[in-house]
Amino acid sequence: MKYLVALILSLSLLSCDDFSKQNEESLKLAEKKEAVFETISKKWQFVFPEPRPEVNKTIDGWKHWEQFKRELQEKPKTSLLAFQLKAKNVSKRADSLSTTVPETFDIPQVRSRLVTLNTKIKSLDTYIHLDEIPEKKVVTLIDEINEEIKGVYTQWDEVFIKKAIPKEVGEDDMIRALDTTRLANKKFQEEIIENDKNKATDTITKE
Repeated sequence: MKYLVALILSLSLLSCDDFSKQNEESLKLAEKKEAVFETISKKWQFVFPEPRPEVNKTIDGWKHWEQFKRELQEKPKTSLLAFQLKAKNVSKRADSLSTTVPETFDIPQVRSRLVTLNTKIKSLDTYIHLDEIPEKKVVTLIDEINEEIKGVYTQWDEVFIKKAIPKEVGEDDMIRALDTTRLANKKFQEEIIENDKNKATDTITKE
């Protein structure tokens, strides 16, 4: 009987020791997750530049961009799970950007920017769902996403800047002037050729 009691006590002590170790590990894991949450929460800020009037008018009504922007700017506040859900939702919103872009911006340069932005968003979604979240990588991706957003707006600006260039330097007038000059030169050359022909004919006739 004494041996049985001793065995039970030993097993109880081992169980308590295992439970204590598991509890300690759980506390460490919880603390680590809390630290990661704090780091990401401090960094989670996405800046959308103030668009120039022409750009603003063009993207006004582009619901996919507005939904993406709103989703990204709504910052989670409760837990890592909330950030994971947010990243997943933002990733879904980003999928449709390059295929729904307004006609004015439907050019390779803009689509390329939007695709790159989508790729960065997907990377963020992937890393933030790992069991052990690499917080430094997540922080870096947040910076890179902000750079890509800025790049998209810059590319939109360039579309209108390029459109305005001909008017500013009078390119249309220059093209018309060159066309007129070319036409005049062509006529002048034709006249010279015709005169040469006539002279040749007169010379042959006199002979």
